[in-house]
Amino acid sequence: MTIGGERFTRRLVLASGAASLVGVSACAPAAPNEFANLGRGLDDVTLTSSAGASVRWGELAGAPRALFFGFTRCPVICPVTIYELTASADRIGEPVADLRIDFVTVDPDRDTPERMAQYFAGFGPKVTGFTGSQEALARLREAFDVSAARVPLESGDYTMDHTATVFLVGRDARVADVIAYGADQGVIDERLRALVSQ
Repeated sequence: MTIGGERFTRRLVLASGAASLVGVSACAPAAPNEFANLGRGLDDVTLTSSAGASVRWGELAGAPRALFFGFTRCPVICPVTIYELTASADRIGEPVADLRIDFVTVDPDRDTPERMAQYFAGFGPKVTGFTGSQEALARLREAFDVSAARVPLESGDYTMDHTATVFLVGRDARVADVIAYGADQGVIDERLRALVSQ
């Protein structure tokens, strides 16, 4: 698989994330209505997809979605997360045919639609990147209780610290469950199967 011009294999991606996975465990299945207030009141938010299309958040309802907030220059967490989700979908196959994997950037200054289109090309057609105005992205982060902060680097560049949770959004646009970073692949498979069966 090629990500942003770099060649990745499953072994390489998992090896690069191994240190970050230490001490991180998957969360237990969600209690009913535990996430009822997440992601509400966003139907009017307008974003731009990695295909360059203008999309209202409310228009995304109707398909089960695995939603992740991240940035394309993330060295480990973001590519590992997206790779694990797509690998799980590939393993499960037809039962998750209508599953979408939506990636909302926390770094709109660098994550242009063109940059995201190039980056996600190696992940397959299920993955769509989204950017937007600072106001629109802030509304999304607040609604999903996601934090993101720019961290300066000695080189003069910067990286982003951000929440690394996958939100599983049902066809009714409500958050049904979450997946913690570092979850076992069996847990990811189980959660995605449960999401699409609702």
